[in-house]
Parts: sequence; C-alpha cells; structure tokens
Amino acid sequence: MINNARSNGAFLAVTYNYTGYPMLREIRSMVEHGVFGELQQIHIEMPQETFLRLRRDGTPMTPQDWRLHDGPVPTVSLDLGVHVHSLLHFLTQREPKEVCATSQSFGNFPQVLDNVQALVRCAGGLHCSMWYGKTALGQRNGLRVRLYGSKASIEWLQETPEIAYFYDRNGRKQILDRASPDIMVANHTRYERFKAGHPSGFIEAFANYYADLADALLQRKANTACLSHPYVLGLDEAEEGLRLLEAIERSRLENRWVDIEPQGVQRPMTERIEIRAPQLAL
Repeated sequence: MINNARSNGAFLAVTYNYTGYPMLREIRSMVEHGVFGELQQIHIEMPQETFLRLRRDGTPMTPQDWRLHDGPVPTVSLDLGVHVHSLLHFLTQREPKEVCATSQSFGNFPQVLDNVQALVRCAGGLHCSMWYGKTALGQRNGLRVRLYGSKASIEWLQETPEIAYFYDRNGRKQILDRASPDIMVANHTRYERFKAGHPSGFIEAFANYYADLADALLQRKANTACLSHPYVLGLDEAEEGLRLLEAIERSRLENRWVDIEPQGVQRPMTERIEIRAPQLAL
C-alpha cells in the first residue's frame, strides 16, 4: 500500500487529531523560534485506565473486540503509540533513531500487552521517553507533554488543554493561554470559536485538523502539491511511526537497544520481528 500510494502520487493524510490543539501548535512554534534553546529532552505519556477498571457490579469493563488481539505489533501501540509518536514528530521534527523498550500485561485481559515504556534517541541529540497504556488507574486519558531545552521548558496536559506551563532558566514560572501577550500561533482567529477563558477542547482539535486537511487538499488540486502543509501528517510520518513501534516490540523481545529501520526498508514484518518470549525482563 505504501509503495502504491507513493508511485501513484496519492494524497494521504492521517488523523492525528491531538496535534489540533492550539497550545500544542504554540509549543511547536516556540520550538521553531528557538525559545527553548537546544532541545534536550521530551517526555510524552498517554496513560489510560480502561483495561483495569471495574464496573459498579465488580466485573471488568469490556473494550471493543479489536483491542483484545495482538499482532506482530501490539494493539496498544497501534492504538496509543501512534499518537505519542505523532506528537514527538509534530513538536520537534526529530527523527527517532534508536529505542530501548519494555512492555507488560497488567490488566484484566492477559492475552494482550497493555503497558509500554520506551526510551528513544532521536536525531540532533534529543532524548525522548514514552509511556502509554491502559492500566493506569485514575487516568481517563492522561496525555501529557513535557519538553526541556537549554533555555526553557514547557508542560502541557490534555485535561487542561487551554494552558501550558512555561519555565525559564532565570527561575520564572508562567502560565500561557490563548490570551497571553507573547503568544504567536494559538491566538489566531481560526482558533477563536470561543474567546480565551471559554475552553476549547477535543472536538475543536478535530475541527482544526480537518480544516488543515481541506487546505492541503485544495493546495494539491491547485497543482501546488509540492507545498507541504505544516500541520498535516501523512504517509511519511505514519510510516516513521510504524517503524518506531516495530522497533519498540523488537527491543522488548530482545532486551536491548534496537536501531530503527530506515525509510524504504520493506522487509516482511515476520522477518523484522521474531515473536518469542524474552529471557529477561528490562
């Protein structure tokens, strides 16, 4: 499918809707303008609780059937890990190069993995830690991003998506929102369906991303396909994410750091990942 899409020049975009939050787009702009200095660390986590939660009668909650079957890449990675990678790519534009990972099954469905932790070395010396899973009690959807640089750092949580916490090396602490005076992106008119102080949220993030897809498609129809839309993630980003998730699974199985396959390597999945039980736990 990937080769067909590329050879036919198809327009393909993937709905990484979390990138539609205005404050995440603000953070991306701050990275591009060097506000944080040299990027050193980024920590992205997406913990949920659904595989360990019980109903009021004491029985386990029942996920959709497709979530209860693992393939060569565990479903939890294809469900949550793809979004974690998309944020790494969207915010930093740094390619993952090497990974060391571990994963477990902690929940009510032992046939699938439901907790993944990974350390990722990225281009340009950026270090990334990832955690995602479905057995973190108390977390409905605890998506959180923390980015640290040589000059400043920032923190954003999806449960309070209108604000980000900014810290600099002079000891200043600042809460940023769409009305902050130094904002460069999040105060654009397109994000003011509701004025600052009237929280936007998940549905608006979808709407922002769909508007981007429409703009990108119109560009293409106007024969300007060579222009890439800064907010639309497509085939290359999706493939990069899958290569990262494959490497996470190989690292878990082999208990070692694993290089991430370069783009264009198309060995069959069964050759890339040998499914066997690990001898040691990380």
